Amino acid sequence: MTLLLNLFRSFLPPQDEARERAEQYLAQARDIFELERRMNHLAHAAPGNW
Repeated sequence: MTLLLNLFRSFLPPQDEARERAEQYLAQARDIFELERRMNHLAHAAPGNW
């Protein structure tokens, strides 16, 4: 199963991987204030993600 999933992901464009990492980073926020801080950080660090 993991091999099949990795094979599928290898065909995805890198932008999707960056977006997935950004979503995981945002999902780790403990509260709304940390979520807003992380969103702001992502918005200024890599404007191409959004």
